[in-house]
Formats: sequence, structure tokens, C-alpha cells
Amino acid sequence: MRINKTFDLAAQNHYQASIIQTSIFPIQIFYQAHNSKHAIIYLEGDGLVLNKYGEIALNSTPTDPMALRLACVDNRNLTKIVVNRPYHYIKSENPNSKYWTTARYSPEVIGSILETIKSCQQQFHFETIELVAYSGGASVALLLAPHLKNLQLIISFAGNLDHKSWTHYHNAEPLFESLDPIENMHILSKIPQIHFLGTSDTNTTIDLGLMYKQKINSDKIIIIEIDGFEHDSNWPNIWKKQIMKLK
Repeated sequence: MRINKTFDLAAQNHYQASIIQTSIFPIQIFYQAHNSKHAIIYLEGDGLVLNKYGEIALNSTPTDPMALRLACVDNRNLTKIVVNRPYHYIKSENPNSKYWTTARYSPEVIGSILETIKSCQQQFHFETIELVAYSGGASVALLLAPHLKNLQLIISFAGNLDHKSWTHYHNAEPLFESLDPIENMHILSKIPQIHFLGTSDTNTTIDLGLMYKQKINSDKIIIIEIDGFEHDSNWPNIWKKQIMKLK
């Protein structure tokens, strides 16, 4: 049901759907091609990691397609591509749950998303890139950054910016099969970033965001606090207002 609703939302907002077959995983994308030199790449969050019983989900497809919803309020005449995670919206006979748990930011996941972006770049002929990420998609954006020489800006909403601090804060199992964005500190300090965080978000908290900014120690990083917002609040509305400022 949630897969059908997402594809319906994409179609209603004139986004086409396609599967990019990378060397590791097939990746579902939604896109609008506008033959622009600049592209906006939307990165989905981790999806459904645990079910309502607290057990590892059998299917990690998001219950709320936040990245697509963010893309749908973007009315700029630019190529826009929503890049989902492995197993999102794709039926697989033998899904490996480590890729939405401990290995959610593994070399395999980041590599497949990087392949997807490069494939799109060849197909749509854009030159510069802006990453817009939701939740755990922010970690993906930060891990992609060293491999995207034409990256101009990273924007995140309720972003998990430092998963080691995040798991420590929640007293959760470390994501021991995942790459650590903080190891790219030198590169990240040079990339303009805007991170929107909700004051009522108990998942990716304001304090965790400020801790990330302090670690990177760069005036290119801006943390914007949104009063009363929780982790899954109406971030598309905030993004719509921000786009007006970017125009």
C-alpha cells in the first residue's frame, strides 16, 4: 500500500520513476528532467528500520516518502532527482536487513548511491549538484561529499549528521558496519551546509546538530532551529519557504 501511494504521489507531481541498476543494488529514483546545468538530488531517510513491535522491519520502504514530498514542493525549473536507499520500493526475494540497520551507511550503500548519481549525471547532463536530505539521508549526503567535486550545497531536515554521537545519545547499538562522516571533517568544513532541526525533535536533536557543527568547526555550517518541530513534522513547508529565499 505505501509503495502504491508513493508512486501515485510521484505521478501526480509529474515525477517519473526509474530503477538504476548499480553494481551492487538496484536503486529506485523519481525524477523531473529539465535539461539544466544544476541538479537537486534529494536523499531519502533510513526508511522503516523497526516495525511497531520494535523488531527489525522485513521491508525498509519508508512509511512516509519525505524526500519525495520535499521534492514535490520544489518548483524550480531544474533537474530534480529523488534517490532512495537499497530495497526501498523494490521487491527482493532475499533482502539483507543489515543494509537498513548496522550497515545503512556502509561502503556498499554509499557506493551504489554514488553510482546512481553519476549515472543520472550522464543521462541528464547536469554539471553542478545540490544535496537535499531528510533524517539519515544527511549522513549519506556527508559521506557522498568527498566524491562529488561539483557539489555546491548540502541542506538537511531533521538530519542525522553524526551517527556515532546519535547512537551513543540513544544508547543504541553502534552502526559498526557503516562509514563515519566525521572522518571527512577537512572536506566537510569547506562545503556550505544548512541543517534544519526541530526544537521538539527527540530523535535528531538540536544538541546533536550543534555538536556536529562544533566538531567540524566551520563558518560554512548553519544550524537553523525550527520551533515546535518534531522529527516527522511538515518539513516540506519549511523547504518551500527556503526555496523562495534561494531564488
